[in-house]
Amino acid sequence: MRIFHLVIIMLLIYVGIEWQHENNLFKNIGRMSVTKAGTTVDTAVVQSAMISIHQVMTSRHALFKDQIELSWKQDLLPSADIDLMYGAGACGGYSMVLARTLQLLGYQVRIGQLKTLNYGYGGHIVIEYYSTVLKHWVMIDPLFLWIPKDKKGEMASIKQVANHWEKFSTTMPKELEASYRFNDVRYTNWTRWWGAPKIFYHAVRLIKGTDYADGICLRMHVLSIFPWLFYGIISTYLLIVTWAMVKFRKSSVFTDVKGNQAVKDGQ
Repeated sequence: MRIFHLVIIMLLIYVGIEWQHENNLFKNIGRMSVTKAGTTVDTAVVQSAMISIHQVMTSRHALFKDQIELSWKQDLLPSADIDLMYGAGACGGYSMVLARTLQLLGYQVRIGQLKTLNYGYGGHIVIEYYSTVLKHWVMIDPLFLWIPKDKKGEMASIKQVANHWEKFSTTMPKELEASYRFNDVRYTNWTRWWGAPKIFYHAVRLIKGTDYADGICLRMHVLSIFPWLFYGIISTYLLIVTWAMVKFRKSSVFTDVKGNQAVKDGQ
């Protein structure tokens, strides 16, 4: 039993160290972005983070050119730091790295799967963050280094771009305009795993409304696997200990009853 407790402690220490290492990596990128922006205003910080991450990932992608071999740890414990390390994942990788960085800066972020005319949902991946300065969601395309703005120069949301494409098409990157025109977005694919997540979706929609349910991004909760492992190990440990205690108690009660019965029979 002591070995079991020791293994659990060692696992928690290992996962905790990896979790802290990964968090600090993205926190440092965030701090650097604030320093480069020269202000804490979110619109400037986000743009600074987008540019810095794009530069790093582009250079690493040019170095590795997708010719990478993941370690056992990276295969078993996938997280957004893999995309950052190798500049991999194209639009999805760029979006996850930026989303993780902004998340650790304390921003409300969600990853959007755009419904493009050529490829359907997931044809292109971008992110949105809620600007406390502008009081609305803002679209960011870290792959193409584009933050859409209207004629007044205000940053726009994904829905605004989708519904008023012509207003933004003149300012967007040519490749995006040519290949990735979109007319809708989803933040979670509720049809995965045979549609089982839809139960959760419908429950939330009933309680909080359709707009709130449609804006849920489950992907933001799995950008790092380490918190899931950490709390999963603790939960499993507590369940096993509780089960063992209940079983031991039942065994003790049974032994006591049997012992008492033997004493009575002897009398």
